Amino acid sequence: MIKPLNRRAFLRGASGVAMALPFLDAMTPLSASAAVDPSRPRRIIFVFKPNGDDDAAGRMTNTSETGFAFNPVRAALSPYRSDLIVLENVDKRHGRLPPGERADGHQQGGSALGPWKSGEGSFPIGGAPGQFIGYIKGPTIDVELGNRIRAEVPSMPRSHLYMRVGDTGNNIWNVHSHNGPVGNQAPANPSTNPYTLYQSLFGNLQAGEEADPALVRRIAKQQSALDLVNGELTSLKARLGAADRARLDRHTEAMRDIERSLALPEVNNACAPVAMGTQIDPYSSANYATMGELFFKISALAFACDTTRVVNFNWSGNTNNRTYSNLGLTNPGSGHHDLSHINNDAAFEDIRRINAELWRQTVKLYELLKNTEDGDGTLWDHTLVVHWNELGRGYAHSNHDNMVIFAGVAHNYFRRGRYLNLQSASTKGFSDVLVSCMHYMGYENVTTFGEPELCTGGPVTGLT
Repeated sequence: MIKPLNRRAFLRGASGVAMALPFLDAMTPLSASAAVDPSRPRRIIFVFKPNGDDDAAGRMTNTSETGFAFNPVRAALSPYRSDLIVLENVDKRHGRLPPGERADGHQQGGSALGPWKSGEGSFPIGGAPGQFIGYIKGPTIDVELGNRIRAEVPSMPRSHLYMRVGDTGNNIWNVHSHNGPVGNQAPANPSTNPYTLYQSLFGNLQAGEEADPALVRRIAKQQSALDLVNGELTSLKARLGAADRARLDRHTEAMRDIERSLALPEVNNACAPVAMGTQIDPYSSANYATMGELFFKISALAFACDTTRVVNFNWSGNTNNRTYSNLGLTNPGSGHHDLSHINNDAAFEDIRRINAELWRQTVKLYELLKNTEDGDGTLWDHTLVVHWNELGRGYAHSNHDNMVIFAGVAHNYFRRGRYLNLQSASTKGFSDVLVSCMHYMGYENVTTFGEPELCTGGPVTGLT
């Protein structure tokens, strides 16, 4: 939630030029909440972990709404619990898709950011001979959001960033971003080398404190006064009714030409070079933690420079068989995917160690966001982190018992510090979670995303 508007509220562009807003219903006072800067852009980053996230031992030690507690696998999350919403037993509902138009758990589950049917193709379903399927027929949410934002801010260099740690192979088992449009198969390949990605995005940033003047001009252009005002309007839309949104849309059109003529604001001070360290092999299994942290640094810098507002990050693809020789596993030569399909205590213990390690590495993203200035606050205040997995229990290929975790202050949009079990909320599933993400990003006119069989209409209830 954002602060109620003053009756004399105005939009302030560059050079101190201000434009009064029309009277809005939202100018009625509401109860106070923690202060964030409503003018800052909203950002979102999807963080994927592979091979299921439940080993039948349970994810939580306490499942009360506000007194929830994680088991040791997720202990790294505990310091951040006041800024989390934990959603358990989220159903992807892939069993509702017609036979011949859905893949197996890994394949369909890994494409769940795009809740569409799978089309024809040459990939065996789950490795089974004689049964073949293809990629999903529609866009994933990172592409959908990125395209919507780019339409509003055409000067933004990237609609979204898509990155994966560890390998270059792309197929139906490990591609998590799809371009669409609806009805079309258009898989997208991720960036897998953080060094080349950094160079392509920020190669003009000097090694010192100052940025290349040409880059400064480019950044200033993408943070023009018009974009800043539009950013305010977008952030307001998340809380306004239909009548107020219509008034704001008319207001935006009326001031568009004037805003283009305004002088440009200063560049965000956090848009500065980051240390990438001595280059090492990005595809060695031993270097997964370093590569993940580098991609997190790039994500935070991209948000700070307003290079993009949407990131799709993957610790690997589906069925990833990375060996974690540094964790002292009971089965040290076994890969992650192989272990996920062994239903015994020794394999479960290894899976728990792997998942705990990935959570320890993931919270480094939280600290980067917390330590990157953004307006009057930090990126943590103005970003939603969405954690997801293609399966619930890897050994069972289940998709009805997924866990999704929202993290970040995220403009105080959600009521945080809560645990919700959606098992009894049978009318809401993973597609509806994605609608909630769309609403946070300012597109609350969106009521469904994906196939009708997979969504019910509207966001998950009780989040805001």
